[in-house]
Amino acid sequence: MNKIAKVSLVEDNNIVGERISKILSESEEFQFLSWYKDGETALAKIEDNAPDLIIVDLGLPKMNGLQAISYLKEKYSKIKIVVYTVFEDEEIILSAIQNGANGYLLKETSEELFLAELKVVMLGGAPMTPRIAARAMKEFKSYNRSVDVFLNYDKDVKLTDREKEVLTFISLGFKYEEISNELDISLHTVRRHIENIYRKLNVQNKTQALLRSNNLGLLDD
Repeated sequence: MNKIAKVSLVEDNNIVGERISKILSESEEFQFLSWYKDGETALAKIEDNAPDLIIVDLGLPKMNGLQAISYLKEKYSKIKIVVYTVFEDEEIILSAIQNGANGYLLKETSEELFLAELKVVMLGGAPMTPRIAARAMKEFKSYNRSVDVFLNYDKDVKLTDREKEVLTFISLGFKYEEISNELDISLHTVRRHIENIYRKLNVQNKTQALLRSNNLGLLDD
């Protein structure tokens, strides 16, 4: 790691937040920027002082951690995200990784290992225990085996004209905010359209949505 990495935290627990901010502030390899107590505030304010890495608690009020990770990754694709959690729940952690997290750390992690693992993330690694890594690999292999079935999915899907517009912008690499501006609709409405598209296509992320819509010829017209 050639430069000091800037880090922000999304955590609603005061004790945990104070501990992490202290550890990072005293570190020579990291610069602590901001502490947000919920996902909405983080989404609204991070752009004013963008970090290189965001540590996100999963048990957040209002918008949960998984939603926060998904929105943060969509809005700030270059920022690395690390899940910070009490529980080593396979399903939740895998969901976080699928939503864009670069790895996860348990809150019981020692200070020394905590900083070491953050450095691993900044160097392009993905900290996770062997059990979670094995499960992630299993899921990846399962996904590869199901690709043919996925692409040949022939459900009669009908998207509205507005949903097709949103999907077209997604295929062009537009971010949610850019779609909002182009179509002159609220960010909330963009997200609602995307939720409807995912539901109709029976998919869980942007990549799957584009693969399936392309296979079904939904954007050809």
